[in-house]
Amino acid sequence: MYDKIVDILCSIKEDQPELRPLLSPATDLNNDIGLDSLQMIQFMLKVEDQLNVIIDYDQFDYEHLQSIDTFMTFLKSCQTQEQSLYEDVQK
Repeated sequence: MYDKIVDILCSIKEDQPELRPLLSPATDLNNDIGLDSLQMIQFMLKVEDQLNVIIDYDQFDYEHLQSIDTFMTFLKSCQTQEQSLYEDVQK
């Protein structure tokens, strides 16, 4: 999961090729990477798509972006897309 998140960040910040070696699980997604609002939206959508999760924005908080590790912990609490689709069919 960490490698995919790093790949997503690097693809969004493609104008900063030096970014990858600077990233670590403790990297602050807000202050260290410098995503603008459009890039943040792209990041969240790519995370949902590539990691196959549905981010619960009712539960999501700014503090989940304090580090890549914190963000991964939050993502692990989110449903996978298959589960959600299956549950929708059951209702």
